[in-house]
Amino acid sequence: MIALLLILTLFYMAALLIISRGINRLPQPAAAGDPLPFISVIVAARNEAGHITALLESLGRQDYPREQHEIILVDDASTDGTAEKIEKWINANPRSTIRLIHSQGREGVVSPKKHALTQGITSARGEILLFTDADCQPPSSWISTLRAAFHQEVGMVVGYSPYEIPQPTTLGQRFLALESLSLAALAAGTTGLGRPATCTGRNLGYRKSVWLQVNGFEPIAGFVSGDDDLFLKQVLDRTSWRIVYALDPGAIVPTRLLDSGKAFLRQRLRHASKGFYYGWKMSCILALAWLFNLLLLVCAISSLFSPALFLWVWAAWTGKAAAELLLLIRFARPMQRLQTLATFPQAEVAHVLYVVLFGALGPLTRVRWKETAAHANPLNR
Repeated sequence: MIALLLILTLFYMAALLIISRGINRLPQPAAAGDPLPFISVIVAARNEAGHITALLESLGRQDYPREQHEIILVDDASTDGTAEKIEKWINANPRSTIRLIHSQGREGVVSPKKHALTQGITSARGEILLFTDADCQPPSSWISTLRAAFHQEVGMVVGYSPYEIPQPTTLGQRFLALESLSLAALAAGTTGLGRPATCTGRNLGYRKSVWLQVNGFEPIAGFVSGDDDLFLKQVLDRTSWRIVYALDPGAIVPTRLLDSGKAFLRQRLRHASKGFYYGWKMSCILALAWLFNLLLLVCAISSLFSPALFLWVWAAWTGKAAAELLLLIRFARPMQRLQTLATFPQAEVAHVLYVVLFGALGPLTRVRWKETAAHANPLNR
């Protein structure tokens, strides 16, 4: 068992070192084009009355030329006054580029969010589409910075969206911020290697022609979520467009901290529930990573009763932590988020149990979009 643990540790460390090098391969932003492309920002919102005004204010302060962008808010049958708040804001800011549409025909669809986004995309005038969520607050430079990543051969741009609203104060909130940084580092490194592993719909952009080329969300319509990472897989597997990561602090889109432990569990299970859809190669990599963490956990527990194992477990855990920290530093430094690593020692202790638990429960989980119940569908992940 120890021999297998050490072998998996070496493979794990090597993989993270390779991913770290991928961050160095990310392209520099393109020079401003002339004329600038018309850009459409699309946000699907359901019952976000408490957050929507902050989003509108953030989107209304974008420094991208007013005549060259539009912002489409799609109200997904909100029942808390979200649509009314959007209309009130638009009326009070008649020069804004924001417009509201209402999602139609959501009944009976497996994924109301993708259904709402589809209606926003269909009505969009821009060739470049940018996406965020209603509980986010993009900086004024967001549209301009993401646009700079769209080189001629680039069809999709992935961005970083940390949990920073409000600033994390408790240990749990700082763990959440660190996990968000970890996933972003993984996304950036694998994107630099040409095989992006994940992305988030809170900070994402792609060409409308790319969306049409892969038949929109239709191939992944049986999943409640997946408008981001599963769509990324479609673009990667079915097109020749290049995918890049926006390694620029000006492209960071802060999002709100989850408001409860229940919300955290639900979100993480939803993310983990799609593991088997990533294709056999990625599924095998995820399975090996899960097996490594499981074996490390089992050996750590066994070492409590067999002191002879302790040194080997300590060596494996130290190697794992060192490789992870290197990757995080490689990403956090250019993104000006080194302070997020302050809780790394404490989080490292909990990380193994976290991976084992959610990796095991995720594929068995049925998920939902906001208060919408999941439909009985074998692909309902």
